[in-house]
Amino acid sequence: MDDDEPNEEDQGPKEKKSKTEGEDGANPTKKERKKERKMKKLNTNFELVEKAKKMWEMLRRDDCTDDTRKTLCRNLFDSVQGKIKQLAFAHDTSRVIECLMKYGNEQQRTAIFNEIKDEIIAMSKSKYAKFVMIKMLMYGTKEQKKKIIEAFYGNVRSLLRHTIAAQVIEHAYNEVANATERALLAQEFYGPSYVLFKDQGAKTLSQLVKETPAVKEQVLDHIREALTPCLEKSSLAHSMVHHILFEYFEHASNEKKETLIETLQEQLIHILHTHDGSRVAMQCIWYGSAKVRKAIVKTFKTLVMKIAKEEHGHFVLLAAFDAVDDTKLMNKIILSELKENLTAIIQDPNGRKVVLHLLSPRDPRYFHPKYVDVLKQGDGNSNSKKDAAVRAKELLDYFSVGVVEYFSDGMKEHLVNGSVGIFLPAVIEKSTADVTPIYAAICDACNEAYVEGAENHVVENAASHFVMKKLVQMDKQRAEQGLPGLTDELMQRIPEKVLQSWTLCNRGAFLLVNMLECSQAPVVSKLKKSLSSMRSELADLGFKGASVLLEKLNAK
Repeated sequence: MDDDEPNEEDQGPKEKKSKTEGEDGANPTKKERKKERKMKKLNTNFELVEKAKKMWEMLRRDDCTDDTRKTLCRNLFDSVQGKIKQLAFAHDTSRVIECLMKYGNEQQRTAIFNEIKDEIIAMSKSKYAKFVMIKMLMYGTKEQKKKIIEAFYGNVRSLLRHTIAAQVIEHAYNEVANATERALLAQEFYGPSYVLFKDQGAKTLSQLVKETPAVKEQVLDHIREALTPCLEKSSLAHSMVHHILFEYFEHASNEKKETLIETLQEQLIHILHTHDGSRVAMQCIWYGSAKVRKAIVKTFKTLVMKIAKEEHGHFVLLAAFDAVDDTKLMNKIILSELKENLTAIIQDPNGRKVVLHLLSPRDPRYFHPKYVDVLKQGDGNSNSKKDAAVRAKELLDYFSVGVVEYFSDGMKEHLVNGSVGIFLPAVIEKSTADVTPIYAAICDACNEAYVEGAENHVVENAASHFVMKKLVQMDKQRAEQGLPGLTDELMQRIPEKVLQSWTLCNRGAFLLVNMLECSQAPVVSKLKKSLSSMRSELADLGFKGASVLLEKLNAK
């Protein structure tokens, strides 16, 4: 060995390279490794993507001005033009194209559409490109939207079964397609011939069957075959499937319905939120056996309040009240949840219908005739054995105690809330439980002298006055049944001075007039005696209620 050559041993220990060192020969950092992988993946597009994403970050800001946004859109479009198809399938750059679709001008959107128009099906199936398709359906021109929908023709059934593409089809069907286009999309469930040759004239299955009755059974068989793969939780969420199911139930025989009902019985909870889905669920309850009905009702457990508040879902509960003979099961699963959540349900306009139906089924005072017509479709079904009145009475017996307890607490708030107070006449008239606690609570709420200008006083408030007037008018009916009325309770519980103070306001005076008109002779005599000292003051008051009350007091 040459003496001038350094000895390795003399050099001391070698310096270890840091794992966190950058590009100077050491191991690359995590950020650098990620950048390297992205560069290999994007190849020549890496710099383009980085540049486009920076522009996107500025473009999507809320504080971006219109002029800046136009400039950014122009620069961004110039950068990505010709590469839209490739960029739309990536998770980060698909957002860039979405943003350009949203804020770009019509010329830019048209250029984007022209690049992707041959990839509509593939993009609809892509985890990220599907969002570009949805943005195109939202912001594209009328002609572009039409071409996208036409691209789905022939593929509707397979796309609906595809978890990702089904979202694009659903958006197109619900938010974009017109009546004719929706019908043409739905026709692909009618059979192979309707996949290949669209019938522009037939917009519904009803219309098709009416024009060519001979094809009815064949079409129904095709619908059943096409629906079977869709009867899974993921596919059942889509409104097009609900519509096809509804059309099938409208025209199928009872035997065919029963076969499909057995398949659907535990899946109905996923379709109640749409009009057609709720009608299918109602048919399943009407035409299902006792065993099937039990299975359906059990699926509602813990979801009753949600269903009761849904625009369409609450109809299903009403159908169950009208058809299910097992009232013990209904009480255990449905009524118990209703009673636990009465406050939230009564505050909701749809929930109120559920409560009113239990108290007074199909009462024209609370239900529009068209509402009742929907429920009448289930009347006379072969699986409901109990008399309708007996079934309604049993449900009411279970429900009455809970509803009386609810209204007995916080009565003043109930009275002044018009949408809630309107329940009180129905509860008093129909409840099978003792309503004395309600009368007592009303008296407590009223047991306060009226002071001039006190608009929130129970007798002067518009909502509470209306409710109390209705309750007083029911006194005659209750007297005929041998039951005490509200006037009886008021005369026993309200001090004379408080009753006299009611004459000082218009609505209070009119309430006293109602009490004089609707009560029994002994009560009327007692009330007149209590108010006799107010005659001179009533004569000096200028409002209408005072003059009418004075006439009543002076009448023999």
